[in-house]
Amino acid sequence: MPGFPHTESTVKLLEAAESAGVDFVELGVPFSDPLADGPVIQNASQIAIGNGITPAKVLEAVRDFRKRSRLPIILMGYMNSFLNGMGDDTFLRLSESGVDGVIIPDLSLEESAAMKEKIEEADISLVLLIAPTSGDERIQRIDNFTSDFSYCVSVTGVTGARKNLVSDEVVGFLGKVRKLARKPYVVGFGISTPDAARDISKYADGIVVGSALLQQIAGEQPGKEAEAARAFLKSLRDSVDTDR
Repeated sequence: MPGFPHTESTVKLLEAAESAGVDFVELGVPFSDPLADGPVIQNASQIAIGNGITPAKVLEAVRDFRKRSRLPIILMGYMNSFLNGMGDDTFLRLSESGVDGVIIPDLSLEESAAMKEKIEEADISLVLLIAPTSGDERIQRIDNFTSDFSYCVSVTGVTGARKNLVSDEVVGFLGKVRKLARKPYVVGFGISTPDAARDISKYADGIVVGSALLQQIAGEQPGKEAEAARAFLKSLRDSVDTDR
């Protein structure tokens, strides 16, 4: 979350993530009413807004980071932020700033056709969500419509660290996606420990960790948050790599 835990944390945390070996970063756009996010990310979003972070300042941070890195960055935000918070030619501005993709939780498959055209015209990847409640036909349609890969939501509900994530239900869901999808997919919502990262990575092409990372850096003093993030993310990376 840009501007969390401190206003100047963003680029430092991006650099820490890269040094920890992550494959890409999902960078949130702070929003006052995030429907898919649980208490941890909601709180981080409110702190970021209180620290003066706006969609325009998120892009400033991306441009700053792009001066020294090509690590892929995917913005996760809500339609209102993209349509009203970034001005005309929103997705072209994202591309020019160095953004590689977008995740928009409140953009449904049925409403995404026109938006996808604008996104891909700007040479940005559209990442769509697959939920445990998605039927076979819908999974295939989402897989077909997403630009490069899909994001599987491991459980119904909002984001947040959970215990016992690798259940029969989650494994069955991801196994179904594996059979139906032609493109790669990552899985998120609930992964919080190296053991969970290792176990769930067996059933997907990648894992996404958000709330647990924010919990690791919450309360850290300025200058200390980057090392806390790097150590935590490296523990996840090492766990996954050791198992392969």
